[in-house]
Amino acid sequence: MSAYRFTRMVGFAALVIGVLILARDVIEVHSVPYAIAGIGLLAFGAWRLQAADRLRP
Repeated sequence: MSAYRFTRMVGFAALVIGVLILARDVIEVHSVPYAIAGIGLLAFGAWRLQAADRLRP
């Protein structure tokens, strides 16, 4: 597997998990640290997708 594909997969996975965390926080948890974790995963996913674009063959 190329570095480009791996980086894109990690980026998309982080975005999906971040959205799920934020959705759960809005619906049932209502915790500031939980929301910060979701936002952090969204930022990490966006960063990985930007890194993948630089690795594009």
